Amino acid sequence: MFPYIGGKSSHAKWISPYIPSNISTYVEVFGGAMWLYFQSDKTPVETNVYNDWNRHLANIFKCSIDTEHHREVLESYICDIGNEDMFNEYRDEIFDIYGGRFNIPDYPLAAKYMLCQLQTFSGNTNFRENTKIYRSPDPKHKFVAYTEKFSQPKYVKKLNQLTVENMDCRDLIHKYDDSDTFFYIDPPYYNMESYYTADAFDHHDHIELLELLKTTEARWALSYYYFDDLEKVLPRDEYLWHEQETYSQNARHSSAKRTELLIMNYQPPSLESLFGPERADEH
Repeated sequence: MFPYIGGKSSHAKWISPYIPSNISTYVEVFGGAMWLYFQSDKTPVETNVYNDWNRHLANIFKCSIDTEHHREVLESYICDIGNEDMFNEYRDEIFDIYGGRFNIPDYPLAAKYMLCQLQTFSGNTNFRENTKIYRSPDPKHKFVAYTEKFSQPKYVKKLNQLTVENMDCRDLIHKYDDSDTFFYIDPPYYNMESYYTADAFDHHDHIELLELLKTTEARWALSYYYFDDLEKVLPRDEYLWHEQETYSQNARHSSAKRTELLIMNYQPPSLESLFGPERADEH
């Protein structure tokens, strides 16, 4: 939906085929920019849920459901692109209530957040007092590109079928857990939590989430980088592990090769039916 640290814009194509077809509820537990939902041809289904603990992100998607009004408000802020004084003013307003509670939808606040977020380096969302404006060399500004999406039918359709939550991941899983539910889970990666959120997601939270997943009725797919306790809680002989070679999305490490994990508690269709006989052996 928009550039975001840890976003799955470049991974959605290979992850999407693993989404089960026979589900009635689709949930992104750590929604972020929700790239998988928007790029998958398997969504929307009957119930589609966006969730993120960052209330600013939840506010963006809550506002986005009313696509016409949200676009109008966004357009009124286009004149502030590249204005460092306005960036600092909006950044400070966002920082002051970063972890606080505010009523949503709040359309002006959503526009200010996106104006700042799309003018930070590499889509940084963890605003601090010293976060600086970053002037992108792209000829078409990211904020303008984001604004224009709300007149495109493919985005309007999917946004109009969203339910937006702003809950702790564990509470959300308990709320929507059902045999017809599919959870896509893309948590802050282990020892990289500070990139994603102002609130710590520590070792205990990682283990508690993994242990909770073992008890669900729902099917789920979990994205992670490898760490030792991951394999201890979700052993390879009990869960399906898929490894995908990728490259870091951080511009500072654009050539860094990574192994992305997708761990599942269900058996997806055969790789041949997912990718075709010619490409099955690539996966």
